[in-house]
Amino acid sequence: MDTKHAAGPARGWRMALAVSVAVSSFGVAPVLVAGPALAQDQCKPRTTKRIAFMLKQQTAFRYLNADVPFFTKTANEAGYEVLVQSAENDAQAQVAQAENVITQGVDAIVIQPVDFNVAAQIAEIAAAANIPLASYDDLILGARQTAFIGRDPREGGKVAAEAVVKLVPKGNYVLIGGDAGQTGSTQMQEGYHLVLDPLVASGDVKIVMDQFTPSWKTEPAQANAENALTQNGNEVHAFLVSYDGMSLGVLQAIDGAGLTAGSIPVTGQDMELSAAQAIVEGRQAGSVWPAPDEMAVAGAKAAIAMANCQPLVTDGTIANGAGDIPWVKTPIYFVGAAEIDTFVCGHSYWLNIDEVYKNVPDKKPTC
Repeated sequence: MDTKHAAGPARGWRMALAVSVAVSSFGVAPVLVAGPALAQDQCKPRTTKRIAFMLKQQTAFRYLNADVPFFTKTANEAGYEVLVQSAENDAQAQVAQAENVITQGVDAIVIQPVDFNVAAQIAEIAAAANIPLASYDDLILGARQTAFIGRDPREGGKVAAEAVVKLVPKGNYVLIGGDAGQTGSTQMQEGYHLVLDPLVASGDVKIVMDQFTPSWKTEPAQANAENALTQNGNEVHAFLVSYDGMSLGVLQAIDGAGLTAGSIPVTGQDMELSAAQAIVEGRQAGSVWPAPDEMAVAGAKAAIAMANCQPLVTDGTIANGAGDIPWVKTPIYFVGAAEIDTFVCGHSYWLNIDEVYKNVPDKKPTC
């Protein structure tokens, strides 16, 4: 987030994950590259001292507590104003917002696309205006851009699946992904399959449902979980879920089916309060932490470099259908029962320890 190499809170317990998929080419060490959309010999440093940070939405806990404050702080310290844009999951609204900030004038755009195909228009508009643009968190497909800043969602899917397989090496699995129009969702689902498909082939695991969830909403995720339980006579042994808000719906479905809380491992992503509480209470197996704090710092540093025609520190490239895009890779981790205490102690800006352990105060660690 190189930010990726900057230690975040309680970094000591984390293990860096080696990424081996989705990469077109990468070296052993980070390399300096000029972005493909605007070659260095054609780039002229821009002078508005404004950066557009365009998010698919801003109401989720992670955006309010990590992405926006960490990105803004990093950019402000370098003398840049940040124009934060929130599309509220409306792809066409995001296109209109991009046109507006380009008209206003900005030195660089960092964008988390609502829809990775629709947002190709935005990359093309920015290129026509000679404004460097980088995808953030989700990769824009089918358009050239200066960089991609983010974790490998496949790694998130892999670490979640590996953690659950240790708990449930055999049985019926349900996969509930996020929005099908976002690479962060589709690639996380691929990560699940990298671990599970060999077990399916051996007969140890059966995937009884594999669904995406429009806009990452709780209600359709709960409905899918209810359907999976009903269709399989409650014989579901694991739920791999791609967002904590959706996990909340899955936990409600398990409770509604009259099953004991914690009897079926459930995963999530983002380490939201509800998930942290469920983990310490034994109702949820864990949550994938995409380190949005580190990602935001990486995004701001990349934007500043792009605005000044400076090379980016990247960790390889990722193919998006229009070429190999330089990748500023950020880490991703799985936080389960063994890691939750250290995580909470090290992320006080993210989670209030008293709220996390309010139902199990005897388990609250001394930080």
